Amino acid sequence: MANSDNPTVSIIITNYNGEEHLDECMSSLKNIEYSNYEVILLDNASSDNSIQLAKDIYPEIRIISLDKNYGFAEGTNKGAECAESEFIVFLNNDTMVDGKWLIELVNAAKVYGEDNIYSSKVLFYDPPHDINTIGGIITPMGSGLDINFAKPDLEEYNEIRYVGSPSGCSMLLKKSLFEKMGGFDKDYFAYLEDVDFGWRCWLEGHKTFFIPSSVVYHKYGATGGKRETPFRVFHVQKNRLTNILKNFSIKNIISGLIISTGFDIIRIAGFLAGGNFELIKAVLKGDYYFLKNIPKTLEKRKKIQKNRKISDSQMFEMGLIASLSWCMEEFRRLGKLNKN
Repeated sequence: MANSDNPTVSIIITNYNGEEHLDECMSSLKNIEYSNYEVILLDNASSDNSIQLAKDIYPEIRIISLDKNYGFAEGTNKGAECAESEFIVFLNNDTMVDGKWLIELVNAAKVYGEDNIYSSKVLFYDPPHDINTIGGIITPMGSGLDINFAKPDLEEYNEIRYVGSPSGCSMLLKKSLFEKMGGFDKDYFAYLEDVDFGWRCWLEGHKTFFIPSSVVYHKYGATGGKRETPFRVFHVQKNRLTNILKNFSIKNIISGLIISTGFDIIRIAGFLAGGNFELIKAVLKGDYYFLKNIPKTLEKRKKIQKNRKISDSQMFEMGLIASLSWCMEEFRRLGKLNKN
């Protein structure tokens, strides 16, 4: 168990109709090798029995019930506001944690500094030895890719290292840092808010570390869906374009938007061939949202770029932002996986 030197940690689980997953998630928390923590369930106005189930499994849990679904981004922010601990850790509701999950994140913060972000190794719940993510890498078109997604978990991946962005599935940082950075951008609602957050943190000099000894098993797609849906396509589209405008230097904004246009033409052609007209509509809806909100995004950009401490070139050199050629190879690999 934890000793007196261990800081207080608030485990924040953002939930929306996650009743079927909470049992395993909550039960696994009872077995972690850490004692100085609280659990907060932030419920986005679920219509199922999530809240009562959580209370039954974990009577000491703190429940924050919201009046509507604020999405992952703003909902998680509201959970962080209620946290009473020095550190906060975000955990998806469709996960099961290893016993050393939390203590390894806290120990990393002690070693590498409290002014950074620490991201867990996330393995698939099924099959449990394949990788969901070992950290995120930022793409030239403003999105993020999970490193080694769906590859077997090998010993060579068990090195602590920098990554472009943490996984919102499981990440730890000081509450004061989260507040200083303004939390997740609430306008994202869902998807890529962790990419944007990690990106902004790097620009201000706060690193993200991948901690392989902190292990989480994730029921990938259980809450958000594994395949593309109009909801997912819309939010990813608007959020990645917003990421480009907010966070890149001028040169890479131009190249990013050009690459994005080519990417969308190919994608829309694929949707058209498959008769997926709702997905085409979702892409165009995301484009419209982005264009409509350019003035608002530019205001955010002004603050971000004013505080910049690292260049895009340095981030490319450090492997935090992927090259276009690497992305194309990875998209080809992922495309083959989706066909199987």
